[in-house]
Amino acid sequence: MIRIGFAAALLLTGTVAAAAALPPYWQRQAEIRAIADSADVAGKLESRPIDAIEHMGTDRYRVGAGGCTLDVLIVDETSAEPMPSPRKFKLQTGKLVRK
Repeated sequence: MIRIGFAAALLLTGTVAAAAALPPYWQRQAEIRAIADSADVAGKLESRPIDAIEHMGTDRYRVGAGGCTLDVLIVDETSAEPMPSPRKFKLQTGKLVRK
């Protein structure tokens, strides 16, 4: 009986830890949504509507708007305590490149 209880506790612990992180599809969706909703991104684009958000690599995106581009980095939130939860991040925007 003790073995069954120990095995059940071990399995439940693994389930909680595995459910903490978002799958890559949903994490990317959260990042893109944050970029589209960002007041900082909108301010740098100077009211140009976003034409495209391109994934350039790990934690790197390029936003295209009206012939201009803006690089955006995903940066981990350092004030967040490490605990099982979806990734907490903030955006770091680069300079607007006009074409």
